[in-house]
Amino acid sequence: MTSITSKQNPLIKYLKKLENKKYRDQEQKFVIFGEHLIEIALQKGIVIQLFESENSNLYPQATKLSHYLFEYLSNTSSASKVVALCDKTKLITNKANKIIALNNLQDPGNVGTIIRLAKAFDFDSVLIENLDPYSEKVIRSSQGAIFEVNILQTKDLYRDLMRLKKDFYLYQTILNQHAKALNAVKFQQKNIIIILGNEGQGITTKIQELADESIYIPISFESLNVASAAAIVLNKIRNG
Repeated sequence: MTSITSKQNPLIKYLKKLENKKYRDQEQKFVIFGEHLIEIALQKGIVIQLFESENSNLYPQATKLSHYLFEYLSNTSSASKVVALCDKTKLITNKANKIIALNNLQDPGNVGTIIRLAKAFDFDSVLIENLDPYSEKVIRSSQGAIFEVNILQTKDLYRDLMRLKKDFYLYQTILNQHAKALNAVKFQQKNIIIILGNEGQGITTKIQELADESIYIPISFESLNVASAAAIVLNKIRNG
């Protein structure tokens, strides 16, 4: 049984570097915490190496880490006793049919929750502009759904939507003069993209011009959190 107790260990240094998006992209690796996420990752065959607390015996093949090193590696307060190094290249991307497109969202918690909603409401893909989906906070918020749907990344959502527009019908969540109330919309059930905008600025003007249809949620308050709005829209699509 291998045990590591020092943060100067080369493997610990490597795991710590993976906190940085640039390094994650370069190495095509990422780190996950917690038994629930790791069980899903093991099923998907993306785990390279397992680590667990020195007082845990969940995985006989795992390298033991001191409690101090768990706190050192995790950016969030967590009672997790297991960590896994994962290979991004082993994630399988299937044909996209129903996509949620995120226009420059900033909150990792919102992005993770929307990935979870995509899985819950039978959307197969999430197209994410700029924000890194493989950060610890996004993965944790997704509750493992990040391994169950296609995660598509872009630095230019406008360009990608232009390309997809010939094969997909684009809905956007926005209140404008052309928008229809959600309960009045008859959604297509395949080859659709739902565009959700930035938490503060909404959907950019350029992308608004690409949409085939605008929808809004009638509410008795100024606005909803983007993840809450996504849940309402996706539920309507599934239930017709």
